[in-house]
Amino acid sequence: MLKLHRWVGLTLALLLTVQGLSGASLVFRDEIERLIHPALVVEPVATRVPVQALMDAVEARHEGATISRAEFSAWDDGAVLFKLVAKDGTRWLTAVDPYRGAIVRDGALASWPGEWIFLLHDSLLAGPVGETIVGVEGLGLLFLALVGPIVWWPGRKRLKHGFKVVTDRGADLKWRTLHRAGGAIAAVVLVMSATTGVLMVWKPGFRNVLQTVTPVTDKPAPKVDAQPGAAMVPLDRLVAKARAEYGATALRQIRFSDEGRVAAIFLESDLTVRAEGAKQIYYNRYDGSDVGHYVSGALPVGTEIVDWLITLHTGMFGGTATRLLVMAGGLSLAGLSASGLWLWYSRTSRGRKRRPAARSAAVTEGA
Repeated sequence: MLKLHRWVGLTLALLLTVQGLSGASLVFRDEIERLIHPALVVEPVATRVPVQALMDAVEARHEGATISRAEFSAWDDGAVLFKLVAKDGTRWLTAVDPYRGAIVRDGALASWPGEWIFLLHDSLLAGPVGETIVGVEGLGLLFLALVGPIVWWPGRKRLKHGFKVVTDRGADLKWRTLHRAGGAIAAVVLVMSATTGVLMVWKPGFRNVLQTVTPVTDKPAPKVDAQPGAAMVPLDRLVAKARAEYGATALRQIRFSDEGRVAAIFLESDLTVRAEGAKQIYYNRYDGSDVGHYVSGALPVGTEIVDWLITLHTGMFGGTATRLLVMAGGLSLAGLSASGLWLWYSRTSRGRKRRPAARSAAVTEGA
């Protein structure tokens, strides 16, 4: 088991370091974005600009672009962030002041570190192939996090000794004992992160398995026939309709699908304790008809279980304390990967030094 643990860890060490560091930085992504992009913090006034006017400003700046979503800040002084794909295929993000309708920040993906790191963590910037690699990493991490404590286990009578870090007998022993103790402490968080990560990568398969036990519903994927030249209902009317019919809670997102002919209004759900749970209402943008809904807190148990994966994975289920715990888990994963590489290198280099000495001793004895 120790050898398996060592070789699986060595094989995945660099990738797991990337996952650990990127995951840790994403836990407080929104807060970090506001620090590194001060333009995202705006001055609130009494009234907001209509949502449709915000979108019109973005479409005027990026003619012919495909807007995929608009994200509304949880802070009153936060800009609205539009995500789009330009005509040349470049991913673009545009932030708009919701009180004045002015674009306050505009740039391609590379100029938004938070979004770039998210895509790195999610798929290694390699699309579906990258997602599969991340899933394999997750399986490897799950194996390491389950086997590590078994290899480490010192027995109940020596449990305290298992957490002791030896610092006065050379760097090798210091890093070895730190690696073992740190891995034992972080194991629970890493098991949770690995399990939820793997299940999110292969969510369709998880849904199918869960479906054999309890009903699981998919999110709506409505289609609307194109009506060339027809006007679309202003987004503000759709938001007002969603609030009137599903409850006047905070607007969190608007997502566009079917080439912009369907708009999904995401309202904060007051029917669930799950952080980021949303009431998602899908509208035909030509006539404003309701073409589907997906309300967190009013879904089958199996569906709610699937939706809880992201909440557990990000640490959002317990507020700041659990987010800090998940961030510490990501940093510990990077540290364990780096220290594991060091221990392997140290062990290998010592072996190389011993082999010439052993051969020399054998020659001397033969003489």
